[in-house]
Amino acid sequence: MLLRLFHHEDYEKKTIFLQILMVTYQRIKCKGKEGLTKGSVSPIIALSWQRMEDKMTVFSARCCVLIRGGKPVEDTIVKMHGEEICSMVKRYQRFLITTHVRADGDGIGSEVALYHALRSMGKTVCIANDSPTPQMYQFIIPPEGVYIYPDSPKDRAEVVFALDSPTLERLGMIQEIIPEDAKIINVDHHISNEYFGAVNWVAEDMCATGEIVLTLLREMDIDITPDMATALYVAIVTDTGRFTHSNTTPAALRAAAFLIERGARHEEISKNVYNTNSFPLIQLRARVLNTVGLHAGNRIAVIWLTKEMLEKAKINAIDTQEFADIPVSIEGVTVGVLLREMTKPNWIKASFRSRNGFNVNDVAKKFGGGGHKYAAGCEIQGTIAEVQQLILGELEKAFL
Repeated sequence: MLLRLFHHEDYEKKTIFLQILMVTYQRIKCKGKEGLTKGSVSPIIALSWQRMEDKMTVFSARCCVLIRGGKPVEDTIVKMHGEEICSMVKRYQRFLITTHVRADGDGIGSEVALYHALRSMGKTVCIANDSPTPQMYQFIIPPEGVYIYPDSPKDRAEVVFALDSPTLERLGMIQEIIPEDAKIINVDHHISNEYFGAVNWVAEDMCATGEIVLTLLREMDIDITPDMATALYVAIVTDTGRFTHSNTTPAALRAAAFLIERGARHEEISKNVYNTNSFPLIQLRARVLNTVGLHAGNRIAVIWLTKEMLEKAKINAIDTQEFADIPVSIEGVTVGVLLREMTKPNWIKASFRSRNGFNVNDVAKKFGGGGHKYAAGCEIQGTIAEVQQLILGELEKAFL
């Protein structure tokens, strides 16, 4: 409905609609702030107002561009977010950068690039994560200023960059070390993002958070060094599945080309991320492959990984992230599922991958999780057998 009105050929009707929309937005904005100030609005309602305000700010930018026929919408939004974040970076000195639990290449690569950029500006910067860094990404990690919980930085952060995390809860235990008065800058590309920051740059159309960070650094006139370029290339190449997933856009390929021009060490990335495995990891993968089961007329494939299997192989669960891509690669399979026993008793981590238009984000959300259309996850209480039965029930209903 909104898109039809946006592109209405009758200029007068479109202008009237957008003016009404803008007035409504201003009333929402004022009402939310007034209620929060007077204490007549609960914190939950206040948060809802904040999220609506953030989304309407971007929405209003789109309105203005469409009415005036000015620069492309994307340019206006990038400039708006870029200026807001640049202003905060100039104003403050101490920064903490973090990402979601069980960090992947996008989260880690984005962190490392931003770390180098802020350090080049003379800022005090550290990275702090809930989970250990997977072995495949160790080669881009700076030699200092990186903490894994419960280790934490001594400097009290004034600003926290939360990267590639759709919710504050997904930061895990890092929530515990964020000062109450710290400003949170939320940078993400997940469709399920909850707009939890003081500043929220959420770009669902970008292939990876690394693409947003690259855009930010260019808006800040940062000289992209080979270390920054390498980290951002890791972010983009991993989240696009080596440029094979549906989020591989022309902009993603242009970003990758730019990063190689700036010195991204793509051969080193290929070696470390995709072509180096320990023998125990190869053995573990073979054991996991033996668990594969096909369901729903061979449209669903499920594999599983137990704590006992990890302990016997002496492999950290963080280094098995790529196992989630195995089941969906089977010919004829539309949805692949990896079920892994978590360290907390009787809990299972479910990782979904899909193709052919099947939206696994919708399925993951039913179990309190989320992610992307073709890659999502959730945590469910129960045994592997119990959780498999629950998930298959939801997936099979979706196929009807």
